[in-house]
Amino acid sequence: MQHLAARLRLRSVIRIAIPLVILVALGGCLMPPTPETTQGKDIFGLYTVVFIMGAIVFFAVEAAIVWAVIRYRRRDDRLPDQLHGNTFIEILWTAIPTVIVLVLFAISLTTLNQIDAKSTPAVTIEVDAFQWQWSFHYLDGDSNPSNDYIVTGTDAAPPVMGLPTGEPVKLILKSEDVIHSFFVPHFLIKRDVIPFPPGEQPNTLEFTIVNAGTYAGQCAEFCGTGHSRMLFSIQAMAPAAYQTWLASAKAGMTPAPSATPAPNETVVDLTAHNIAFDKSTLEVPAGQPFVIHFVNNDTIQHEVAIYDSSGKAVFTGRTITEGTVDYQVPALPAGTYRFQCDIHPQVMFGTLTAK
Repeated sequence: MQHLAARLRLRSVIRIAIPLVILVALGGCLMPPTPETTQGKDIFGLYTVVFIMGAIVFFAVEAAIVWAVIRYRRRDDRLPDQLHGNTFIEILWTAIPTVIVLVLFAISLTTLNQIDAKSTPAVTIEVDAFQWQWSFHYLDGDSNPSNDYIVTGTDAAPPVMGLPTGEPVKLILKSEDVIHSFFVPHFLIKRDVIPFPPGEQPNTLEFTIVNAGTYAGQCAEFCGTGHSRMLFSIQAMAPAAYQTWLASAKAGMTPAPSATPAPNETVVDLTAHNIAFDKSTLEVPAGQPFVIHFVNNDTIQHEVAIYDSSGKAVFTGRTITEGTVDYQVPALPAGTYRFQCDIHPQVMFGTLTAK
C-alpha cells in the first residue's frame, strides 16, 4: 500500500510540474527582443519588472493552491472546521494587490515620462503612410524644399530609412487614408499613424538608436488587403557615415560595393530567390572572419543578419536588390546562430554553426 501511495503522489507531482514547466517555457518565449533604442531599454526594464512581479504572484498563488490541495485533501467523510472570516487575511489580500498596483503605476508613469521626453532632434523625417506603402521625407529645416531627400517605397522595393546612432530622431507621422501603425520590433516602440483632419497636429515619435545595423519595420495595424506588404527597413549607422549616406542618397548614388574576400578566407554561398534562402544551414570556422557571398535574385530588397542564442544581432549586412554582395563577417565564437533576412524574418531564416 505504501508503494501504491508513493506512486500516486509521484503522479500528482508530475501532473502539477509539467504544466508549470510549459508555462515557464512559454513565458521565456514571450520576452521581447533586445532593445536597440534608449526608449526601448526603458520599456524593456518596465516589461521585466512587470514580468518578475507577475511570476512571483503566479508561483505564490499556485504554491498556495497546491499546498491547500495536499494539506486539506479529503481523508474521510467528516467536514473540516468551518471558518467564517479572518480579518487579518482579508486585510492582507487587499493590501498586497493595492501595493503592487501602486508600485506598477509609479514605475509605468516614470517610464512613460522618460519615453515622451522631448529633445532637440538631429534628424526630422516626415513619414507618410498610404495603402500600402511608406514615404520618408527628410526635412532639412531650410527654406528650400528641393534640398530635401524623399524616398517612396513600392511592393517590389520597400523604402530604407537611413538614421544616425546616438542622436535623437523625430518622426512626424501622417496618413493619407486609413489608420496605420509605425512599428520596429527591435526598437520596442510603436505609434499609430492616423489621418487627422486639417488643423490637428499629427502623431510624432522620438527615439535614439543605440547600435548600428539594419532593422526591419512594418505596419502593425490591419489597413486593408495589402497590409502584409507594407514593409520598410531602417539602416542605422555612425553619424559620420550617416552624413555620407544622406549626401549619396540625395545625389541618387548607391552605396559602394563590399570589399573582395581576402586570400584563404572562408566563403559561404547564399542565394535569395522567391523570398526564400536556398540554404537553411551554414557552417563556418569558429574564431575566424569569413565571407557570405550573397546573391539576391529577387526584384525586392533582401539582406543577411546573424543573431546569437540570446537574440542579439552580431552582424547585419546592407540591403541589396537584384545583385551580389560579399559580406565581411567578423570572427564568431563557437556556437549556433540564426541567420535571417530582417526584412522577411518569418520566411527567410536558417541556422549558422561556428565550430
